[in-house]
Amino acid sequence: MRTKLSCFIQLSLSIFAIFWLTACDSESSSPANKTEALIRPAKLIQIGQTNSNDFLNYPAVIKSQQLSVLSFEVGGMLRELMVVEAQKVKKGEVLAQLDQRDLLSKLKSARAQYENADAEYQRASRLIKEDAISTSVLEQRKSKRDVSKSQLETAEKALQDSVLVAPYSGAIAKVSIEKRQIVQPGKTAITILGKEGLEAKINLPSSIIAKAREQKEPATDSYIVLDAAPGRHIPAIFKEASLEADAASQTYEVTFAFDAPEDLVILPGMNAIVWFKDPSKSMSNISKISVPLTAIATDGDQKYVWVVDNSSMTVSKRNIVVETGVGASLGVISGLESGETIVGAGVSVLSDGMKVSPWSK
Repeated sequence: MRTKLSCFIQLSLSIFAIFWLTACDSESSSPANKTEALIRPAKLIQIGQTNSNDFLNYPAVIKSQQLSVLSFEVGGMLRELMVVEAQKVKKGEVLAQLDQRDLLSKLKSARAQYENADAEYQRASRLIKEDAISTSVLEQRKSKRDVSKSQLETAEKALQDSVLVAPYSGAIAKVSIEKRQIVQPGKTAITILGKEGLEAKINLPSSIIAKAREQKEPATDSYIVLDAAPGRHIPAIFKEASLEADAASQTYEVTFAFDAPEDLVILPGMNAIVWFKDPSKSMSNISKISVPLTAIATDGDQKYVWVVDNSSMTVSKRNIVVETGVGASLGVISGLESGETIVGAGVSVLSDGMKVSPWSK
């Protein structure tokens, strides 16, 4: 009897120990702790005050006001070529140089002739004061001195013209000469494009021009997207518009000015797209905040979004008031400010205080 009772007590203690250990393990790995450590990837959107629906875009061709075609004014063999196409250069930098041996020889001879003629003229000037020579001799020596001086200046200029230097800072657009080539005077050698003076020209219909005239405000938030660099937005400003329509297309040429970024080589003839505010939209519409429908959640009649704290990367619910409308996005009347970050999709699985991380493919 005692043996059976002892076995029963030992069995009971074993079962109690198993339940106690299971409870402790369950407590240490509770769902709450797992949730606390969970960081959910999310599509994040930074709120801005511009909407692509408020912008128009037209194809453009890049032009330049600061484009120079350089050539040598003297002929000779090209001895040095210091640049290649697309290379950036600074104002005054030497680009190319002809063989100067013959030019230096001519300069040396012209300088010697001038120095001799000038000495003869100075001697004649002293002798005329002593009536040792006639006035006609003095005039002859003066004329010879002047001719020699002109020949010296021509030789000096020829030596200068044998070197091409950059007239301003910019980039080499085209190199039309090769080293050791015989270059003719006036032949196109190097084309240089300045950093400033770039333009994008587009053609607008009269309906757009008329609305712009009514608004009487130039486009200040315009930008250019190059076909060669589709991911870059290059700021541009309205410069001028033609007052005469093209006879064939009945469109008006409009010019936007911009500066080339330091890390891009932009050349005339490149294709681009000019984006600018639609002049038919009021300023209140242009400056509104809009968010995609996928970012908006509903609690009864109340709409809200999840705003991200950029320092802690946690989300919090924010009630918003939106405009009545249809489409992929809605304008926000109140509740959000430009520059804030919201979750753009998957909002139904979020909760206050949950941490998120930027989602990427």
